[in-house]
Amino acid sequence: MDRLLRDRDAAVEADPTHTGLPQSFIDWTWQSWLPGNMHRYQAQVEEHIRYLDLKIGNLNSSLEQIAGGVLDDRDAAADLRDRLQRELDARETP
Repeated sequence: MDRLLRDRDAAVEADPTHTGLPQSFIDWTWQSWLPGNMHRYQAQVEEHIRYLDLKIGNLNSSLEQIAGGVLDDRDAAADLRDRLQRELDARETP
């Protein structure tokens, strides 16, 4: 906690409008703290990975439902354009 407060104070001193976690604290957490403490939190990390996998799957499903038809229409239009362009190019070549 001391490190977080120290890094926060430094970030606010450099930029008084800074909010959120300072990047230096995030970097330290990923590079030093987490590797050294993974053995303590392995089960929680594995559970969070499963949660993130589920979240990504749900987001992909939602995106497919929302944008799937639009993407299909785009692909069909691109295919038709390419086909017409090939026909036009073939006609122009003697």
